Amino acid sequence: MHMPNKTTILAIITLILAVVAGFMISATQEVERYSNDTEVVINSIKEPPPEPNRSVARAGARGNDGGFIEAFPPFALPNERIAVFKSDKDYRNFLTSLKDQNFKLLGASDRLRAIHFGFSPGAKLDGIDGAEVGYNFLVAIPAPPDASAQAGASGFGRNALSWLGVNEDNSQWGKGVTVAVLDSGVNSHLALDQQKGKVHQIELTELTADSQLGHGTAVASIVSGDHPLTPGVAPASDILSVRITNDSGSSDSFTLADGITQAVDAGAKVINISMGSYGDSNIVRSAVKYAQSNGVVIVASSGNSGLETVTYPAAYEGVIAVGAVEAKGEHLEFSNTGENLGITAPGYSVNAAWGEEQLTQFSGTSASAPFISGAIAATMTEKNLTATQAADLVLKNANDSGLPGTDDAYGTGILDLGRIMHSGTPGIYDAAIASQVLVSPTITSPLPQVLVTVQNRGTETLINSPLTINSPSGTQLINISSLAPGAIQTYPVSVLLPNNETQVTVSSSVQTTERDSNATNNNRSDGFVKQAP
Repeated sequence: MHMPNKTTILAIITLILAVVAGFMISATQEVERYSNDTEVVINSIKEPPPEPNRSVARAGARGNDGGFIEAFPPFALPNERIAVFKSDKDYRNFLTSLKDQNFKLLGASDRLRAIHFGFSPGAKLDGIDGAEVGYNFLVAIPAPPDASAQAGASGFGRNALSWLGVNEDNSQWGKGVTVAVLDSGVNSHLALDQQKGKVHQIELTELTADSQLGHGTAVASIVSGDHPLTPGVAPASDILSVRITNDSGSSDSFTLADGITQAVDAGAKVINISMGSYGDSNIVRSAVKYAQSNGVVIVASSGNSGLETVTYPAAYEGVIAVGAVEAKGEHLEFSNTGENLGITAPGYSVNAAWGEEQLTQFSGTSASAPFISGAIAATMTEKNLTATQAADLVLKNANDSGLPGTDDAYGTGILDLGRIMHSGTPGIYDAAIASQVLVSPTITSPLPQVLVTVQNRGTETLINSPLTINSPSGTQLINISSLAPGAIQTYPVSVLLPNNETQVTVSSSVQTTERDSNATNNNRSDGFVKQAP
């Protein structure tokens, strides 16, 4: 995995600490009982920036008294540690001896045999029997993405489900499945109160009623909302709200790990974490393994910093890391990339609930993750699968995009609920031009190439499918002799790109010998220009 350099790390600190209720909001408005054909005018409302929750000192910094502060990793919270014990005896002994060692108890998890404690500068931390002592890292709601800076980005509004292939009644999807939302808490909201499922609360942080942020409510509505303007993927699912943030949207490794284990013990089968950290925490890693050992699937946002690294816990093995796309299927530049990325989903101007009576247009990987969590819950009920089996089916039926196959920007591809729900249904023929991507010259190919990728998104093998590719080099007629369901085939086309930034267009078209169930994805045309060195 690519790690950020020091300059990038300092930039991330600023971004992460700049979190508040306006994170992914472009607007809010009170929600009424609108009919499906009512258009909504949403007035822009920005909330004030937060105060930083706690300082993150740099390794080797000098204190106010001139003394040397202990070096510790970026994003580690100062004067705090987490001790994880191998035995209950050592765990209990340390709990009873905290005061004698001048440590302050900040939290304890019997399930993980972990103690979160604070200490004064200069305190001795060696000699804690039977424990692995680690840092407590900052965990935060991703900083606000600026998708408006990306030319041509299109929002989803209330059309995300239809874009994902949901053209049928989904009101019973997710019935009996509990999805945990580890976030800022979920408010009572019209878009959630009338759902067929229920909202249950676990509060790991103390907040006044008016200081709870709307971020968690927005996330929950994408999973389980049932209002016409904020339709959820799995409206019949139950939401377990686990509040882990303070009033500025920040949390820490210990609280996140505690939230994961409590969600598992409370019966959640899917855990959504639209938050992240750039610190690798042993206790969070252990909590993730605990969830996985109990058959629970964790879905997490990849981050909104535009970096070539995925945040934790999304980066952990087995966690589904989710990136963001806009309504034309293009990767959003703010969405973190990396080899750990699992899949992408809508993440720009998605209608969601906010506050108690408001609607927001929600952007960021925070919005993308709950689409995957909801898809897994829906697949569990509609396909009668376990959470792990459902997650595998969701990933297997993603629409390939970007570079051929799994890649750092799209993972396995873009979520397609229609394909998931109709997987196994015989007689579906669907040939698609999945992507056209420009790649640089190589030793074996001295000219740039456009990689034209065709995918079989149906359930039947495609036989003798004609492919036509038009480029400045001429027209290529290709016969795809056989393409299995879900499989891809890529065809390179060499192109000469002028130095004067003149656009070169490549257009492709694929047909099937049988009636194609979705002719809208049979054609694609993209323009390419020479990139500045």
